[in-house]
Formats: sequence, structure tokens, C-alpha cells
Amino acid sequence: MIRHKLTRYIIVLIALPLGTYAQSSNNFKATDRFFGVHFDFHANPDTKGIGKTLTNEDVAYMLNNVQPDYIQVDTKGHPGISSYPTKVGVAVPEIAKDPLLIFREETAKKSVALFSHFSGVLDAQAVKDHPDWARINANGKPDAGATSIFGNYADAYFIPQLKELSDKYNINGAWVDGECWALQADFSPAAIEAYKKFSGKVDVPHSRKDADWANYIQFTRYAFRQYLNHYFNAVHKFNPRFLITSNWSFSSFMPGSVESPVDYLSGDFTSDAVPDVNFEARALAPQGKPWDLMAWGFMSDKNGKGFYWKSARQLEQKAALVLSQGGGYQVYVPQKRDASLQLEMVPTLTEISKFAHARKAYCYQTTPIPQVALLLSAYGHYNESPGVFENGQGGNNNVKGTLAMLLNSQYSVQLLQEHHLQNNLADYPILVISEWKKLQPEFVIKIENYVRGGGKVLAIGDKHIFTNSLPETVTTSTDNIAKLPVRMQTYGKGMIACIDDNISLKYAKTGNDTLRQAVAGIVSKLFPHPRVAVGGSAKVHVTINRKNKSTLIHLVNVNDHYDTLPNNQLDFKLPAIADKLAVTVNMQVKPGVIRVQPGNISVPFTYANGTVKFNVDGVDVYSIVEIK
Repeated sequence: MIRHKLTRYIIVLIALPLGTYAQSSNNFKATDRFFGVHFDFHANPDTKGIGKTLTNEDVAYMLNNVQPDYIQVDTKGHPGISSYPTKVGVAVPEIAKDPLLIFREETAKKSVALFSHFSGVLDAQAVKDHPDWARINANGKPDAGATSIFGNYADAYFIPQLKELSDKYNINGAWVDGECWALQADFSPAAIEAYKKFSGKVDVPHSRKDADWANYIQFTRYAFRQYLNHYFNAVHKFNPRFLITSNWSFSSFMPGSVESPVDYLSGDFTSDAVPDVNFEARALAPQGKPWDLMAWGFMSDKNGKGFYWKSARQLEQKAALVLSQGGGYQVYVPQKRDASLQLEMVPTLTEISKFAHARKAYCYQTTPIPQVALLLSAYGHYNESPGVFENGQGGNNNVKGTLAMLLNSQYSVQLLQEHHLQNNLADYPILVISEWKKLQPEFVIKIENYVRGGGKVLAIGDKHIFTNSLPETVTTSTDNIAKLPVRMQTYGKGMIACIDDNISLKYAKTGNDTLRQAVAGIVSKLFPHPRVAVGGSAKVHVTINRKNKSTLIHLVNVNDHYDTLPNNQLDFKLPAIADKLAVTVNMQVKPGVIRVQPGNISVPFTYANGTVKFNVDGVDVYSIVEIK
């Protein structure tokens, strides 16, 4: 998040009595993290007057109106300066009132969980005061802002400060920021020694030009996972109920199975684009942990300047994209520099909270009904990604483009990795694979066996992966609206097709609807009978889930755009979809009742030969069809 430059300062700590909190939020679980508000401000050495204008009344006003399930507040940002009177870390130079005490008092009264926003690997003050804790760059110089995951920082400083927060304030957990997305290769003596033991090699690569550079990056990824396990276990040892995550861990930045005692998964997305939010939500959804995504509640103008609050409608649409995938949602509203609240956002947050909670029973922790599986390859990602953990390069961008084409064609799509498909690939009628440069040979064999057994595969990109099931000698056809080169043939009981062109990034950048129509036509040949079909508007994204004995069809309005005002401010527009939507659902049993939620609006329907047909009177932002 926000970063601040560090300078020298004098610490002045004002001790305040902490008291004892009779919390009924002590039983708060990770699955209770449905709707929250995130506050932080990344204090720096020049920050003064902390808590001066923050009052219990203001916090109570916010909590009473917004009614969040939890809030996250600033305790230590990337500069490494704590915004409360810590005895372990380095506090701001002047504290008028302890803000954390006020937040804990008021959240305890209302049984709202309290989480700490706490910077982890990024801690500029720690490396300034303890140079031996710093990550070392390839040129041998210490990093001015990042600690080493191989040093003593975690045990001597980071973990003890989390324990202090738990012991003194009885907070419910921590949202640890500045970690995987900020991680870079470390060349400290401890890191080099660890690499030599890990690899059995003597020579250590120091640049991308060196032969073993990819191995060093992979070692760094492994070491970070061990680092997470270490401090997660340490935290749970001193407080088993302390809920902790590391921002963007086990997400699109850091794909792979969750072999970690992390309590929940979370990330903050800065891009408001529908394709980006769709991608991040679907990357977290199947990972087997409670999860949420955080939208920033503010934005700049079209030139990247200024500070403007987003509207409730804008933030509700992003909530819809997240909630429809079964996750929780939170909104980031910066605290003022004295840790007080920007109360002008309370009405907006209140509206968003009502929007989310009205849909909770029909969206939260639902189970997807298998339809289209789109491969997010952990192996392919790490093969193509030049950094340690990042999501803006390599195959991820191709997957975003493919996902957008499929969703804009109104398919219900899950983003799945190799470990998700290991035992249940056969559950999916079709698997779509974007332009990965390389996949594990054993996984390619698994996919070809899936096709041989009756599965359907659409591959996009060049011809080098499925040479057994779809050799280059298969006739190429351009009989589609975009004249794309396509090879398709039966293989065993199934069918496999390949579009021999790299089109996903083209679509992501241009939104060329001819490409989308061509891909949709090819998918329809492989997958002619999806569970749900929606007609009447192309600006609705569709997800089909189940919960208890209900089938839930999520309809999200994606008909958004921005107008530019005379002052260059961006004005978000999301016209309601007024057209009647004709919905067809394939079901083996006749439904007892169909309702549109929220509102419990009964919908007349017909049922014949395993097909349910009904109409929905448009979508404002997000409607859910409940079929019992």
C-alpha cells in the first residue's frame, strides 16, 4: 500500500492504561470475516499527534451505522513506525491518545472483531536500526526497506510485536502486508548458505544472466513458504485463536497448494477493472480457506492525480464480483494522519454493508457447480514469471484475457490449478487452457487421459503441448467469424481443439468482440449444453453455485464505464440492465420454487424434459436466482 520516506526523529511515548476487555468477539472465526472495513495510514517518523482527534464517539458512530463484521486498523506500516505505544517496536514520536485502545474498546462493546494492519517483510525502520536484518541486493548493498526472511527479524522483533498486540489489546488477528508481492531475491550470508544447502551447489547466481538464476528464484519461493509457516506457527503457539494471513499469499501472485497454517486468504486490489477483479476472486476461491478481497475506496483522476472517493454503486459492483464467488469483501478507507476516521465515507460504507449482508445467505461460502474449468497453472506461472511472486506478467495475463472472453460469453467459469484438478478433473465438462509456454509432462498426460475418457479440451496458443492427442497433421479450419486457425478432433471418447493463435492478450487489450464470438462458437461445439443459459443482455456475468439444497445463479451487471468530468475526474456509470433476461437451466428434478434474492421475489417457471425456463426482470447491480 502507501509508502513513506523515513527520516530521523525523537520518540515520545505517552503510556495509557489498557484495561481489560470483556469481548464477546473472542469466538470470532475466520469464516466470520464476511464484510469488513480496512483503515490504515502507514505512520512515519514525522507523524505527530496520534489519536488527537480520534474519539470513542466517532468510532461508535462508524460501527453503529456500517455494522461491519470486523475492522482492520493501522498498527505498523511499511516505514516500520508503529502508530500505538509499543514497547517492542518503534512508535511515532508523539501519541496524544492510544488509537488502538479506542478501537478495541468500541469494537468490544459491539462484538466487532478487530484486526491489525501490520507490515511484515517491509520494515524500513527495522533495517535502519538493525542493518544485519536487511535483505542484501545482488550488488552486495542492503535494502533500505526490506528485511531478510533468513535473518533474526522475525524471531527478535516481528513475532514479539504481534504477541504484544495480542496480549495488550486482545485483538482478533492480523492482516500482514508488504510480503510476497514485495519479496526479492536475497544475497545475505544466511541466504547464500541456505541456498547452498538447498541446492547442493557452491556457486550462487547473482543475475538473470547466470545459469542457475531460475533455481535461485525457486529457492526463494520455497524459503518464503517456510518463513510463513514459521511465524504462523509461532503466533498460534502463543494464541491459538489469533487469526493471521499474509497479504496475497496463495493467490495469483503465489499460486500453489496451501500447505500452511494460514487462517484465511486476502488481498487488496488496486485495479477497478472487472476482468482484474474476476481473475483475483477466482484465483482465491478454490484454495480451501476462508477468503476475502479488499477494494480501495478511493481513486485518482484519469491522469493518475488527485484523491476522490468511489461511489457506493462502484464499490457494490466490485463486491458483487467477489461475493458471487463465495468470498468475503472489505473496503479500504485511509485513516487521517492522526489515526482518526474520515467520517464522510460512513454513509457510503453503510450502503455497501447493507448491500453485502442482504446477499450473504445466498453467496457466502457457496460451492461451485462444475462447468468450465480454466487452467491457472502454478507450474506455468513460475516458469514464465521473472520475479519471485508477481501476477502482472507471464501466463497470468493470458489467463485474464481468456477468462474475460468466457465470462463475457456468459459461461460459469472456475479458475483452477493443477492441485485442484488432480482428483476431480473428470467432474468438469470442459477444460480450457490458455497460452502457457510449458506444462508439466505428467499433467499433460493427465489431461490427455481425461480427453480419452470423454472430456473436452480447448487449448489456445501454439502447437507444442498436446502433440499426442492433437498432432500438427490434423487439418486446420478457419471456419469461424474471426478466421482463427483451429484444429479439432475426437480422441478416445472425448474431443480436443486448439486455436493456433495467441489471442488472449489481444482480447484483454482490445475487447475485440469478434474474437470473443469466435471462441464462444468453438466452446459451444465442445460444450453444447451448459447448465445455465442467459439471454436478453450480453452485459451480465453468470456463476452457478449450490448451498445446502439450493441451486444459486448469480447475475452480475458488468455494463459499466467511466465518463470524464471537466476537472478530469472519472465518473463511474453502471446503468441498470432493464431488459428481461430469459434463463434456461438444465435440471433433473423439477424445482419446488424459484425466487430472486434479495427480496424473496417469486418467479413463475416452466419445466419440461429436464429444462427449467423463466424470466428475470433485469439486474440492477447483483441479483441471485435461488432454485429450491
